[in-house]
Amino acid sequence: MTHAGARAVRFLLDTNFLMIPGKFKVDVFEQLRGFGKYSLYTLDLVLRELERLALGSGKDSGHARVALQMLRKNGVAVLPTDREGHTDMAIRRIAAKRHYTVCTQDRELIKKLRKDRVPVITMRQGRYLKKVD
Repeated sequence: MTHAGARAVRFLLDTNFLMIPGKFKVDVFEQLRGFGKYSLYTLDLVLRELERLALGSGKDSGHARVALQMLRKNGVAVLPTDREGHTDMAIRRIAAKRHYTVCTQDRELIKKLRKDRVPVITMRQGRYLKKVD
């Protein structure tokens, strides 16, 4: 239980994390509530990637459409990036500088974030969220 003065955890959501509800039928937003007081963010690069995927065909397009609906439904704030570039690099830079906890499924990104000492949340066993130690 958190006390009134507790600082909210700021989650930065990656593309593959946002696609979990469509792919695995897991409500990641409900599970994030279990980590206490929080606020949700993603990057404009992630939003563009989801929009591009949603326009395509195949199973990822459906997962991306679900992700876009969940972004709106859960009031996820979209952070602007100062330059075009690789999403993972932008996530690393912003998370380290502004003290976000990153939510991702990307193993390579997780390794880099841990090296940067950035907290990470990922899905385990296809059904529950866990902080990476």
